[in-house]
Amino acid sequence: MAPHIINVLLTSFPGLNLPPTLVVPTAASVHTSDFIADIANRLPQIDTRLTFTTSSNKTLQRSSSAPLSSLLSSHHDSILPVRLSVPLCGGKGGFGSQLRAAGGRMSSKKKKNVGDQNSSNRNLDGRRLRTVNEAKALAEYLALKPEMDKREKEARRKRWEQVVELAEKREEEIRNGNKGRVDGQWVEDKEEAGERAREAVKAAMASGVYRDNLSYTRESSGSLDQDPIQPKSEEGDGDKLADAIIEKSPLLASATKAVSTSSSRTYYGFDVDDEFMSNDSEEEEEEEEEEFADEEEKSNSTVS
Repeated sequence: MAPHIINVLLTSFPGLNLPPTLVVPTAASVHTSDFIADIANRLPQIDTRLTFTTSSNKTLQRSSSAPLSSLLSSHHDSILPVRLSVPLCGGKGGFGSQLRAAGGRMSSKKKKNVGDQNSSNRNLDGRRLRTVNEAKALAEYLALKPEMDKREKEARRKRWEQVVELAEKREEEIRNGNKGRVDGQWVEDKEEAGERAREAVKAAMASGVYRDNLSYTRESSGSLDQDPIQPKSEEGDGDKLADAIIEKSPLLASATKAVSTSSSRTYYGFDVDDEFMSNDSEEEEEEEEEEFADEEEKSNSTVS
């Protein structure tokens, strides 16, 4: 009786310079280890270990003495598909292992702002555990509150002491002249501005055009017999009045600008003397009466 022949369909992979599928007729009684050695002799020499696997995911062991017929699904089959592959070292693992690792990391983290799961339960006295825990926390807070208030007052007192100390130190430095000195340029600018304002007020008084706000206030309260346009005064009185106005007026810059931008104008003032003016008018009337009387006498003499 002829031995039973099995056609082994060997599927290779790229890189071996072999066709995708090889047909290797082999006797069914050949041992698995002998078949693997025969195939290894036909393949090119490589440094990587090769693995032989059937279509039913059975691995051919190099040290196995079982015949190839044991790998067939039935005794009547004459075809044995075998897949040639190279094992890979290591691996990242499956999706389940990743889920388990992530779950472990999540469970290891401490949960924040999560109360006790048994807080709704009651103790033997019938009180809920949540209420008991809140009462304990409140008692601890009330016990620590006086000490906390004391520390807060002490910190506030230290802050105020530091503020007072810094203020005294600053005042002492200003007195000694170490710090806080007045800028010389600022003093010069201030004096220059005051001088310009003084000159502007003197020029305004010399031109005779200014308004005394104090006298205007007195006039509005009852004394309305004075003229708001003041006559030209002497130079000495003008200086004194200019100094007084500069000291009391906060609008020196505006007065300086008004005088610098205004064109030169001439105003004529008169000293009004009611008694003098009344005497002049009476004398003029008397002279007119005398002239009229002389003319009448001349006309009467001519007629006669």
